[in-house]
Amino acid sequence: MGRRQNDSESSRFISLSFLLAGFISCALVYTVLSIVLNSNTNSEGSNFEPLTLAEESNDGGCCRGIEKLELWGAAVKWGSDHKFNSSKECCQACKAMCTGIDGPCLCDTWVFCGNKKACGSKFGECWLKKQKDILAPDRQEAGNHVIWTSGIIFGKGEGIVGMETEYGILRIKLFPDCAPHSVAYVLELLTLRHCAGCQFHRAEGRGQLLLLAPLLQ
Repeated sequence: MGRRQNDSESSRFISLSFLLAGFISCALVYTVLSIVLNSNTNSEGSNFEPLTLAEESNDGGCCRGIEKLELWGAAVKWGSDHKFNSSKECCQACKAMCTGIDGPCLCDTWVFCGNKKACGSKFGECWLKKQKDILAPDRQEAGNHVIWTSGIIFGKGEGIVGMETEYGILRIKLFPDCAPHSVAYVLELLTLRHCAGCQFHRAEGRGQLLLLAPLLQ
């Protein structure tokens, strides 16, 4: 009888040992997988530049305009004597006059002619201009017959609009040099003072959209 009791205790000890080893193995596997998944997530997230950096940068990283659009305004640089090879260079020339160091922007609008065939002798002309109201830029012409590409630039503290929602007023900084068409649409809505029936979609994380029905001010 004593031998059978020892055998039973040995069996229990072996079973507990295997069970403990199983728990330890599972814990190790979970730890390793957590480290691997977290490192992958961090590496993927590092590809996205933080929004604050995008807001603070004014080094010419974005210099986009709208083709077949001519904006008007008081000229601060005449295009006939001010030529470049690309619209980006024209945009950067305007940005150089809008550093925010020496007071308000001297230039907030650029107009460039970049189609050799259509522009003819005007090819490369870069007109730098100043708007009376940068949130309501003076629009001269638009359409397929227009040979110009135009863009606007907001100085420090400019281009911030309020969007009234059921959750309160959201303050939004616009970047026309990065998303000119979207900003042009928002500026068009500003003239309406309300946005009955229109919708905005803002990305919330990955694969999720937040629907807003705002009033612009």
